[in-house]
Amino acid sequence: MESALVVVLLVVPVLAALVLVLRRGGLASLAHVRVRGAPWALTGAAVQALRSADPAWASGLLDAAGGALVPLALAVCAVGFAFANARGAGRGVRIALVVATVGALSNALATALNGGMPFSVPAARSVGLDVTGAPGHVPIDGSTVLVPLADLVPVPGVAMVFSVGDVLLWVGLAAVLVLAAAATRLPGGPAGAHHPPAAAPATAPTVTRSIL
Repeated sequence: MESALVVVLLVVPVLAALVLVLRRGGLASLAHVRVRGAPWALTGAAVQALRSADPAWASGLLDAAGGALVPLALAVCAVGFAFANARGAGRGVRIALVVATVGALSNALATALNGGMPFSVPAARSVGLDVTGAPGHVPIDGSTVLVPLADLVPVPGVAMVFSVGDVLLWVGLAAVLVLAAAATRLPGGPAGAHHPPAAAPATAPTVTRSIL
């Protein structure tokens, strides 16, 4: 149920392998990818961290509007990030951004309508998760709506249960980085855009005369 573990343990290694296969320069190409919308991403990360920490001083804020305020804020951040990076991007990147945004909105919708992200108790127990102490999450019961969007899939060997929204979110983000890296021209690359042209041969100075 911890999305950060998905990034560290699954997405990053797969992303690294894809970039290395796709182009010469490998991971170095990621350094030349320009990512816009950093404030949206940082705000979303801060909101997620606050929800995971669940401090007593923020309980009123986290419980506002029946617990719907946090998923709403995360959804707004996801849409803002997607719009910021869609401007001037290629078709593939825009499609990947749509996929990631759909994943984020899927999680936000399930969380807002259930007062927390619903999760499968058997799935959580199968990977050793504490089913009673998961801030921002609620166990699936008879009143749960949108169960297919809940955290249902356990990852063996890792204390994590993920949803279809998680898959769309991280696959979409990974695709954005891979496609952007593949389209980036590296310094010294074959396009030669960064190679200075050969010096032109010296020519005699031209004398310009004015005709009155």
